[in-house]
Amino acid sequence: MELHNQINFWAVLVCGVIGTGIGAIWYSHMFLGKVWVASLDKSEDEWRTDFKPLKTYFVSFFSQLVMAFILAMIMSYAAVSTPEEGIKIAFMAAIGFIATSMTINFLFEGRTFQQFVIDAGYHFIVLLINGIILGAWLN
Repeated sequence: MELHNQINFWAVLVCGVIGTGIGAIWYSHMFLGKVWVASLDKSEDEWRTDFKPLKTYFVSFFSQLVMAFILAMIMSYAAVSTPEEGIKIAFMAAIGFIATSMTINFLFEGRTFQQFVIDAGYHFIVLLINGIILGAWLN
């Protein structure tokens, strides 16, 4: 197997920053944070006590970089060269890998459908945006 396009590491970095930023907004009280915290099996005070922002955002950013890099690799192997093709690959990855694995975890953990929609929705949106960015910058 060979890469058809060079991986643009600036695009991967941008995807990491955007993905982390979207997460900060997505789970903020301005957007879905209140609903998300209310759906957890703990109070907001308990959640705040357990929340470690530095660790959370660092690991989140690193995870976003890995996700963007792997998506870029898949897109390169598939010879993706447009944002439209990028979003198609990202959509398939979101459905095939994120939605399915999260469904399994949520069922075994007994989590609610509301939590699933909030969490999977975040990853779905980020992956689609990554597909657009990487598709535009891979060629």
